[in-house]
Amino acid sequence: MAGRLRERWDPSAHSDVVEFRDGTHGIVAWALAVVITGVVAAASVAGLASKTAPPATSSATTAGEPLIAYELDRMFRGDRRPIEGDITYARAEAGRILLAATGRRGITPDDRAYLARLVAARTGIAQPDAERRVEDAITAATTAVQKARRSAVILGFATATSLLSGAAAAWYAASAGGRHRDNVALSPSWWWPQRA
Repeated sequence: MAGRLRERWDPSAHSDVVEFRDGTHGIVAWALAVVITGVVAAASVAGLASKTAPPATSSATTAGEPLIAYELDRMFRGDRRPIEGDITYARAEAGRILLAATGRRGITPDDRAYLARLVAARTGIAQPDAERRVEDAITAATTAVQKARRSAVILGFATATSLLSGAAAAWYAASAGGRHRDNVALSPSWWWPQRA
């Protein structure tokens, strides 16, 4: 439509110039469609997130906690009655330590010992068992973060590939529409220079 709806620029213009101009209008139409789609998708996701997300009860929560929530649950699981008080801050702090442990530098011995003491105090288990739980949680959190990173790279590559394919299709379709508008036959090799 971008190629067909434009008027021919100049009857004496070379066909390459006309195709470039029509193709450029196709890219502009594609870019406008991408922006509109992005705005609609962002508004939809924000609307759904506001309806489904529970209200935040504390500012101490961790941004990456949903990624490692199960590991935190397993780490603080206990057979005896939990210690009175809110576990929100301790859980958020443990989540931040686990996320830091998934980085390149790993976890420091002080953080590992502190986390083991925290787990032992909150669950009432022995210190060696708490250390084992912490080690298992670090391993599981590292695996979860690596999977999330791989998925993000694949998603980014797929998005870039689909956007590039969409731009090429928009260019081609606009140029084909311009040729149709000018009553010029569309050849399979329309982008190669025509031999005299």
